[in-house]
Amino acid sequence: MNVHERPRGTAHVSEAREPRATTGDSLESASGARQRTLQRMLDHRPAVQSLLQRQRDVDQGSRARTSTARAGGVVQRFTEDGGYRISANRAFALPAENETQRFFATPALIERSNRILESMGSRVRLHAGDDAPEALAGMKAVTPRAVVPEQALFDVNECIDVADRVTGANQSHALYQGPEDDAPTSRRQSTYALGELNAIAEQLADNADVTPQSIITAQDELTEEDEEASTLRFSFRDVAVDTNNKQHASTALAQVIPIPRLRIALLREIFGDTYRKQPIVQQRLANLLGPFLDAHLADGERDVDEWQELLEAHFATGQRQARTEATERYLQHDTEQLSTRSRRVGVNAHARPEVGESYAIVGTRERTADERLWSFHFAAVIARDGEDSLTLENYNREKGSEGNEEWYFDMQGPEAQSFHAKHQATVAGALTLRMGAPATEDLRAQTLDRLPEGASEEFAARIQRATTRAGLAAILADATGTADSDTTSEQ
Repeated sequence: MNVHERPRGTAHVSEAREPRATTGDSLESASGARQRTLQRMLDHRPAVQSLLQRQRDVDQGSRARTSTARAGGVVQRFTEDGGYRISANRAFALPAENETQRFFATPALIERSNRILESMGSRVRLHAGDDAPEALAGMKAVTPRAVVPEQALFDVNECIDVADRVTGANQSHALYQGPEDDAPTSRRQSTYALGELNAIAEQLADNADVTPQSIITAQDELTEEDEEASTLRFSFRDVAVDTNNKQHASTALAQVIPIPRLRIALLREIFGDTYRKQPIVQQRLANLLGPFLDAHLADGERDVDEWQELLEAHFATGQRQARTEATERYLQHDTEQLSTRSRRVGVNAHARPEVGESYAIVGTRERTADERLWSFHFAAVIARDGEDSLTLENYNREKGSEGNEEWYFDMQGPEAQSFHAKHQATVAGALTLRMGAPATEDLRAQTLDRLPEGASEEFAARIQRATTRAGLAAILADATGTADSDTTSEQ
């Protein structure tokens, strides 16, 4: 994550450092692996000293406990009262101060969160201490501790690394879920794959009937090889190519691409290597070939490597432009329609990670050289009360290990109080995802084995239906009941 920094204690001021512009090959070019490594180095450089101030609601009315009607029922917002943010059902509360290291919760919530975190392999546990202030009657002060007493709570401060520690590194997949409590659908997701992330923005902008599966299909078309497709399948001008034989393809293209070494670079190094059996991508790139030929046909002979470099640079430029255009359609779309579509798939303000999962706000296009924006931000969920969630997070403090102690809690609610609403102005073409891990057959079997003796058959049935690892952990938490006293009490 880079590049926001904020003077501490300033309510609405954010001052950002200029990010390093990413140039050269795109993440989807033939040298994509090299570029992804470079991008990760750039995005993890110690350039961040602070996150943006938590954005407060615009008027005092939104601070009071109110109800908002929307599809799926009435949503109760968390309250800001007496210097505290209090969850809708009064299960937990935070001081209204920014980047607070204090929070309060009911013993039942602490116990359940700990059960889930334990099942997720989290390195964090929540310890109940003294009674909360009178305004938060029934709650206890909570301190997060490392599972291993000799270890510091965190040995990192980068947001994604902190979230890994809290979730047990179980944030490998984007989880999509509709408003009717549908079972979440998952897909492995990299926060660096701009082409894949942009495909989500395209679906939200262009597909009135967007579904979790349509998003996954759109992404897969850009990344997965179609085993039934020919190695080369695309059309350029009046020539249709559909073959596994590069020489046949080259012969067919000779009339429209008269330079042999250029054809070799295109067919062997790009279409036949990086985008082998990916007809959707091959066709997108073929659509960019006309301007390239117009610019370079008179250049004379070049070797294959030179042609490859020119093609990659041209395709990278074209892909960046396409991503920018798709992002603009997404950001400029009718607000109500976009919210409806986001709700259908559980993204943006409708992303709802469970305990042991994370919010992730990511970019759908490249940042320009003059934009002062993050690459992404992650926040791990450690408690949930209805629509309200509690996150434990940090960010690169540009202090080395000294920043590890500056973790903090935050509260997320529905709609205007959502994680997406707080951070959407800080990422290029911001998209908020629910990040977690899918339930596997091995995990189901392990969870079944851990059910306490005499547990209701209902728990076994729920385990078979669960589609996420956090879902399995929550079922086990419900089945095992009261947490051990030594995991929730001060010693």
